[in-house]
Amino acid sequence: MKISTRGEYGLRALMELGLEPSKGLSLRDIATRQNISLDYLEQIVPALKSSGLVRAKRGAQGGYQLAKDPTEITVLEALRALEGPFEPMICLSDGTKSSISSTKNSSCGASGSCAVQEVWRELQLAVETVLQNLTLAELLRRQEEQFGVPIRTYRERSLVPLPLLN
Repeated sequence: MKISTRGEYGLRALMELGLEPSKGLSLRDIATRQNISLDYLEQIVPALKSSGLVRAKRGAQGGYQLAKDPTEITVLEALRALEGPFEPMICLSDGTKSSISSTKNSSCGASGSCAVQEVWRELQLAVETVLQNLTLAELLRRQEEQFGVPIRTYRERSLVPLPLLN
């Protein structure tokens, strides 16, 4: 199971906004800093906006800003806005946006009487717990402590020339 580029780029956009919370950033600035297609970022940000994580400010000093303090934005909240609910198996899906579904699911005949389904439910709960306890502020702190610089893509790093082989 993988998080899509939508989830990854959305989190990176939130981190960019979290680095400069009082300043409105244009999507073009974020896209350039993160080496993300501007067109793709324009498709991602509305989900963050409609979920109340970012807001748009018009005018000369406009741009996008976080709608909440980074300590109030969880990675789970962001990923749900970007990816939808985390459901590692169809038997856990109840067709709603809620996190953990009821025990019985009509898409699986064994649902509600299956030990494997309980494993998937435990996995779902464990992942959601980790993501719920991880805030944007914590991501920003980790980035600063471990790397000392804002998150940047590989293209902005200087390439070391390889020695020529004779």
